[in-house]
Amino acid sequence: FCLIYIENMAWRSSGSTNEELVDNLKRFRIFSSTDVEAGFRNVDRRFFVPRNVLDLAHKDQPVKEGNVHLSAPHIYGSVLEALELKKDEPLTFLNAGSGSGYLTCIASSILGPRSVHYCVEIHEDVIDHSKAAISAWKEAQSDGPTTQNIHFIHGNALELVTDKGECAVGFDRIYIGAAIEKADLAMFKKLLKPGGILVGPVDDELVKVVRSQSSNPPVGDEFTVQVLSGVRFAPLLPHPAIDTVIPARVWTPSEHHLYPDSFRNACKELLLCSNSKLNQPVKPQCHQSVNAASLLPQGLWMEILSYTHRDWFSTPHNDIEFLRRRLMEEKANAEKANLARLEAERRCQLAEKERDVYRLLARRWKSRLNAASLDDDNENETIEEAAAAMLLGGRESTSIFGIGNMFRRFRTRASVVASQRSDDDVDGDDESFNAHLSDRMEEDDDDDDEMSDSDNHDSEENESEEDDTSVSMGSMVDATGPVSKSLRSQATATTVSLAESEF
Repeated sequence: FCLIYIENMAWRSSGSTNEELVDNLKRFRIFSSTDVEAGFRNVDRRFFVPRNVLDLAHKDQPVKEGNVHLSAPHIYGSVLEALELKKDEPLTFLNAGSGSGYLTCIASSILGPRSVHYCVEIHEDVIDHSKAAISAWKEAQSDGPTTQNIHFIHGNALELVTDKGECAVGFDRIYIGAAIEKADLAMFKKLLKPGGILVGPVDDELVKVVRSQSSNPPVGDEFTVQVLSGVRFAPLLPHPAIDTVIPARVWTPSEHHLYPDSFRNACKELLLCSNSKLNQPVKPQCHQSVNAASLLPQGLWMEILSYTHRDWFSTPHNDIEFLRRRLMEEKANAEKANLARLEAERRCQLAEKERDVYRLLARRWKSRLNAASLDDDNENETIEEAAAAMLLGGRESTSIFGIGNMFRRFRTRASVVASQRSDDDVDGDDESFNAHLSDRMEEDDDDDDEMSDSDNHDSEENESEEDDTSVSMGSMVDATGPVSKSLRSQATATTVSLAESEF
């Protein structure tokens, strides 16, 4: 029930501007992370939508023109929330079937300048569109996160060579931008680093895969798979079958600032030690400590570092710390699920109350229609005519909504006007007409008093059988006198004009 409610609300998240779109996505709880919200606000979708459909840029719906395809913003919001992106984390991100590059730019703005993003796309025209969109977006940015670490690779994401280049090292986050079969999921799992997260459509389900942080996990516990929702994506194309290699990133002094802190600190210590003396005197100890880094020239160390990858000096994570972090995340997810459950229960209670009101109204209609069908004066009336009589005040026992008096006055005037117009030989004497009309209205007022007493007697008999809702609805009922079918049709036709003169 919660999933259906979220999906229905998500499609109402459209806006006229990017800010309004993000506000609606947040209001309908598509995401709760402030980092994801900031990423959406920093990247305007209009730069990535084809020009022919710019009017749909801030609509919460998918957009497709030729080979360029963007999913609905609420799908991207759910994906980025599930990827658990944190601000300024130097992660590696693989987007398999990257499309327009919209999601990649949002992820890049969240993760910061030291993250590296690899976009694999099979259509060259889509790559050209993505590069142009990113350039236009960057030019419009007065300040904000840069995106120089986005690399496009023309190839087939289903044909990635897993033992070469960056694939051999692995990725911290992976998003699959088109639907794959379950048999293809195993290959993408191999590309995850320990502790990495993958999100993507598998068949008709949006799944989240988390790899265990442990280097030697128990059998069957290496990957945790969670189904997020049901989705419908276009499939990831298997043809043309291009063996795709993501080139390994080469360290250079000019790109040293883009690497993680662990790598930068290790390089700094290594290069500093290479310039020091071979023998390092240590005062507290009687023996000498050898500086192995000084055994090689600094230039040779620079060459060696170019063959290392960004995680070369990373300290292995402790299993206990990983489990503690996952426990906190599960507690947060359980709290959000509990809030969603409470909201769903509240809406369900409101729906039940509304159902009871309409059920009571239906019972009252049914009983009054049954009474109308037994009326000897209206044996030939159809159900539609009886219902019209109830609405227009045609009977004392079946009128509803408390508008019988008003319509009876309308019909009285209509009958007088009709009789005056049908008599061509009678002059339009205003004084006699007004006196006649006044007598008729006084008679109607007397009838109102009598029928009001009758209604009070009926309501006392039914009070024990009806709840507070029925009593409040019953107070709306107002009995009216009988009227002929011809006058009823005339009263209906002249309701608007007579209402103006009456009130």
